[in-house]
Amino acid sequence: MAAKIVAQNRWPYLSTVLFSLKLVPTEDLPTLAVDNGWRMYYNPAFVIEHQPEVLATMVLHEAMHCINKHGERFQGLSQPSETHDLWNLAGDANINETIDEANMPWGEFSPVRFNNLSNFGVQKNMTTETAYFVMQKYFEENPRKVIEVDDCGSVLGGNSRSYEISKRDVENPAVKSDQQDVVRDRVAQDILKHAREKGIGSLPGGLLRWAQELLQPQVNWRVALASTIRSSLATSIGRKDYVFTRPSRRQGAMLNQELEIVLPAMRKPLPPPIAVIIDSSGSIGENELSGFLSEVSGIARANGVAEDITLIVCDVQVTEIRKIRSRSEISGIEIKGGGGTDLRVGIEAAIKLKPLPKILVVLTDGFTPWPESITSRIESFIVCCNVETNMSTLPTYAKGILIDNL
Repeated sequence: MAAKIVAQNRWPYLSTVLFSLKLVPTEDLPTLAVDNGWRMYYNPAFVIEHQPEVLATMVLHEAMHCINKHGERFQGLSQPSETHDLWNLAGDANINETIDEANMPWGEFSPVRFNNLSNFGVQKNMTTETAYFVMQKYFEENPRKVIEVDDCGSVLGGNSRSYEISKRDVENPAVKSDQQDVVRDRVAQDILKHAREKGIGSLPGGLLRWAQELLQPQVNWRVALASTIRSSLATSIGRKDYVFTRPSRRQGAMLNQELEIVLPAMRKPLPPPIAVIIDSSGSIGENELSGFLSEVSGIARANGVAEDITLIVCDVQVTEIRKIRSRSEISGIEIKGGGGTDLRVGIEAAIKLKPLPKILVVLTDGFTPWPESITSRIESFIVCCNVETNMSTLPTYAKGILIDNL
């Protein structure tokens, strides 16, 4: 408990996870370890022999295994349980890099660091997954080589260790996975709050990056747009309908029946019509306009048929409606505009198109009013916005995608 308090004083933003770790004494373990239910096992004799300042470093090490989801990540690799020792080494090296950045004392111990693993091909700042596979390849090629590993428990994955108690233990119940996620979110929020109040230099960069990736994940917006377009296309193209304009292949089965029944055939529709609205207002620069046009080309590529795409250029009024005949003509389009912004007129023009577009994509900076609603016959309404603060103003019926690095 003294070590926990010291650890909390060092990194107060980890308090939630530190005090989620239930302490379980055992003589079947030489040092410290944590199971996948966040019970921390310790050997009482080992603990008594060392100062709280050194133990605090070890406690923070184990806590970081918890927040980094090392057990779930190892399970996601679908690797043999017996290889968890290499995973343990890879995870330890990454964690200890962050701890060393904070100049924490290790006492007489020499923890695993990246340079200890360099003989196996591991390089500094490799991800845990990369370091694991590099070492796995090395030991497959050098089966006689062995390495000692201080196991940190099933928090890193693999089977339950012999000293670990049942998850259903009444006196020391396990922390459930959904509760663990809540703790991680709280820790990440506390890290970001600390960075705002004390400055980003007041905490290790590894922890700050972890918190940002958890709460502010950076997704390649082009990948997100392409995925959304493909999903919308699959929904529309996958729909089939019955038609009587051609006979069914099963019509012959009705010849022996007394009733004259005409069976319909199935129709698979062509790729659905798409409309793309480009914001040409004065707040959109030349670079953004060029980027918007390149995305129209990408949408045409995803659709497979450029003729089904209609381009609508709009500021406070529609300045151009163009039916795209081929992808090659997109690069030569010159966009005019430069006034204010009211994309409602562009959306209204899209709704008047014949045939009505099934997918409507808007490329904008978001400085525009939006209609309260749109017709349900438009099956997918996608807004790509390059101003993050305007993402919260997008209509609820829209699928919003934040554009970055346009």
